[in-house]
Amino acid sequence: MSHWQLLELTPGADERSIKRAYARLLKVHRPDEDPAAFQRLREAYEASLADARWRAQDDEEEVALAVVEDQPAIETATQVAPMAREEHAALTPAAWEEIPLAASPPEPSLAVMQQWLAQGKEAEVLDALRQWLASDWLLRFERRQEFEQHVLQWLESAPQWSLAFFERACQVMGWSEAQDDLPCEYRRWEGLIQRCERQALQERVSADLAGYDDDKRLGQVAALLFKPLTDRRRREIADGFSGHDWQRFSELAESIEHQNRDLPKRLGLQPLDNWRDWLPASSFKGLYGFLWFALALLVGYSLLDHPQRVDGLAAALAVLIFIPGAMYLGNTVYRFWSMVAVSAVSLDIRLSQLLVPPRWYRRGAGLLLLRQIVPAIVPAIYAAVWSRSVPGLRWLSPLLVYLGTLYFTHVALSGGKPSIWNRAARATKGQMARLPWRGLWQGALICLAGLAMGFYLYVHSRLKG
Repeated sequence: MSHWQLLELTPGADERSIKRAYARLLKVHRPDEDPAAFQRLREAYEASLADARWRAQDDEEEVALAVVEDQPAIETATQVAPMAREEHAALTPAAWEEIPLAASPPEPSLAVMQQWLAQGKEAEVLDALRQWLASDWLLRFERRQEFEQHVLQWLESAPQWSLAFFERACQVMGWSEAQDDLPCEYRRWEGLIQRCERQALQERVSADLAGYDDDKRLGQVAALLFKPLTDRRRREIADGFSGHDWQRFSELAESIEHQNRDLPKRLGLQPLDNWRDWLPASSFKGLYGFLWFALALLVGYSLLDHPQRVDGLAAALAVLIFIPGAMYLGNTVYRFWSMVAVSAVSLDIRLSQLLVPPRWYRRGAGLLLLRQIVPAIVPAIYAAVWSRSVPGLRWLSPLLVYLGTLYFTHVALSGGKPSIWNRAARATKGQMARLPWRGLWQGALICLAGLAMGFYLYVHSRLKG
């Protein structure tokens, strides 16, 4: 169907006829009742109007050309001039005065509608918007545009409105970002969208907290961040979180910290100040690396100091290779132990509050007595076994291994807080990126090969001696 058929006009209709037909059909296809039909009507109106104006401009050019070519036709052109002026007047907004319109704006007034919105009477505002859009008062484009700007200013200045109201108001006004039909520039519209996102976050947090009050199994992500819980209850919630729950918790906390800092104040809540401490450990590579290095160093030193314990270099290398296997076995045993410690979380929290320093305890988010401190004794015992016959290391090595295990466990449990090693790496990252890594790797491999050969010759000579 062509745009002429939609307006129920013939292809040769003039601009005045097009405007009259549009005003008549606008009462049938209202934007609040059928936005799709209104959009088609608007497109047909614009296309027909452009066609009529093009024809009018073409006729004026033909008349001017005839006046130049035929001087006797000046009198005829003079007679046509009043008609041209009349057609030109139809292009201006004054032509709308001939269309029967309402003499005064509808009720309620714009001031009353703005007051209703400030008071939170959203249903009344929506009904008033429909009444205004259905009235003849807004048939003029300038009035319609002015009305849209008023509504836009209400939304920007109102202290609060719900997300459902904004969506419904956009439907009533015919605003759609997907169809590029916006009442203002995109930067201004983006401010409203960001406000909608903040409002949606506030409504979601309120719903989660209300769900947690009704059922402790619901809304635990928001409860862990906002509820004034005990250390034991917060630890129980954190132990039951999945990877998806931790991702939601981290995103919510970062959003509150960087983008929606006023949200806790609007809800009357106090967020958890050490929420990063509760994030799960990202990696235990530092702990594993320390244990491997410390235990391998003790074993190697003990073998070199007492070569009679082993029979040849193969036995010494076998012991060094056995350490990662022993660590894997210890990690498996620790997982079983952690399950037992999790089931005894109430006792663990009470003992940790009494015996663990607050800097390491961190209100239940850091080191716990049964879960981390007691298992750290195992590698210390292993160090004591291998250094018992070395006078200088008999008591020092178990203590160092024990404290090192606790320290690297504490660093791994710090969650989002970067360790001193990570901070140092970030500080030198820019400089390190400029280094010729290929040559450095080659040099490092050559150095390692030389060290390995020297270690082999040294151990071999000691074992033979």
